[in-house]
Amino acid sequence: MQKDILIAIDGSVYSNQSLTYISTLFAADPHIHFHLCTWITAGSSIMPSAADQKNSLIPTNTVQGTKESSARRYLKKATEKLLRNNITSDRIHSSVHTCGYNFAAAIQQTAEKDLLDAVLIGRRGLNGISEMLMGSVSSSLFQKCHNTPLWIIDGEVQSKKFLVPVDGSVNSLMAIDHLCHIFAERTDIEICLFHCTAIFGKEIHCKPELFYKKWGKDWSDTHLSGTDCLFNGPQQLLLNAGIPEKQIQILPESTDIEEAHSIIREAKKRDCGTIVMGRRGKATSKGLFGGVSDRAIKHFQDLALWVVG
Repeated sequence: MQKDILIAIDGSVYSNQSLTYISTLFAADPHIHFHLCTWITAGSSIMPSAADQKNSLIPTNTVQGTKESSARRYLKKATEKLLRNNITSDRIHSSVHTCGYNFAAAIQQTAEKDLLDAVLIGRRGLNGISEMLMGSVSSSLFQKCHNTPLWIIDGEVQSKKFLVPVDGSVNSLMAIDHLCHIFAERTDIEICLFHCTAIFGKEIHCKPELFYKKWGKDWSDTHLSGTDCLFNGPQQLLLNAGIPEKQIQILPESTDIEEAHSIIREAKKRDCGTIVMGRRGKATSKGLFGGVSDRAIKHFQDLALWVVG
């Protein structure tokens, strides 16, 4: 089955890091297609456009033309990089989109309109003050993009190991489901399942009935019940997707005062390049300090973070 990944390109080192990351994971996977996209703001002019540009005395909008030329140059360089990384040209698609000044909204709309499987963006690594003053496309997408999984890259990431926090919720199993969809039948990746409990957190109890709608009663009752329900369901989904059991590792559970920091620390400890997290829907209250994924995105460095939901 073909899977389509939107990659935001702006000619920066950050989008170049995204290309390196995606090549490491998917160069040899013929089912993954890359949609290289860039966005330019629509030019505005108080002068009308001429019906015949060649014979008109009305000047053309050279600023808009320059922006589009630069955008196509970025896409050309990105395409060449993927080709050098042994990705065939039939798997690479590129396009320039015109939008307003809200680039995050434009990226989200493109992904949803074209029914793409994920959005990949390189994070600029702005500090708190810069982000407050200038805004951050990755942060805006994180807040708004709930219908399409979002992959955010920070730094150079080349490991094929994935850390997936599990907590017995539908959201965490949806993250596993996304991983299964992207890596079905792959034998060259390693997935680490990890559970961390906050020191003052509630004890986890799996509720199979919450999963009936998507996975059915029989499957949910079989794999999401009992003392090992945190790991049984996720592991079974991965096995059903054709990922070998030897590539799935269940890590020791831990307790920490702050779950997000524990997740990031465990990923570094296990040499995992990517953290895959499910999150609660935008309509769900996340409490005073926000959800775990909200806190993780503020602190992860030299990692990729996949956010589902």
